[in-house]
Amino acid sequence: MKDIVITLVIAVILIFIFKGRYNGNEPTIVTHTDTIYKHDITKKYIKGDSIPFVVLGIDTTILHDTVRIVLDYAYVRAYSDTIKVDSSTFIINDTISQNKIKNRGFYADISQKTIKVETIRTIPSKNELFWGVLADLRTFDNKVGIGVGLGFKTAKKGLFTISATTNQYSIGYYAKF
Repeated sequence: MKDIVITLVIAVILIFIFKGRYNGNEPTIVTHTDTIYKHDITKKYIKGDSIPFVVLGIDTTILHDTVRIVLDYAYVRAYSDTIKVDSSTFIINDTISQNKIKNRGFYADISQKTIKVETIRTIPSKNELFWGVLADLRTFDNKVGIGVGLGFKTAKKGLFTISATTNQYSIGYYAKF
């Protein structure tokens, strides 16, 4: 009788010690963060006649000869201006002749950032391994045995057990119905 009480006390202590441990059934959460850039490219062309303009005054303190002024007036020049904002680029191309804007081109490379957060939840398999301490009492010769046992629970099949005590060995299978 004394052996049975000691075995039960040890079994209860072991159950309380290992009860609070991680059992492996909590889901695993993995978070991935990606930044995706979307490029929108816009091109526009406008004829110079439709662009409003202002003629600035001529500085009369600087004298040019007539031929140079006429050549400069008739000469066709191309001007380009680039504006960068964050990761976007805006380009304005102008063609100017005879103090007028003849052509204007507009190019825009607009980058839009999208931050994508993806959370993956992985649930572990339902396979579990149990171990424990056990006691047995044989009725034919009234002997008490103390031993250990293992149990393996599968997700689909059932529970397989194996145990060994000082009196005997056992193997078992349990199925859910």
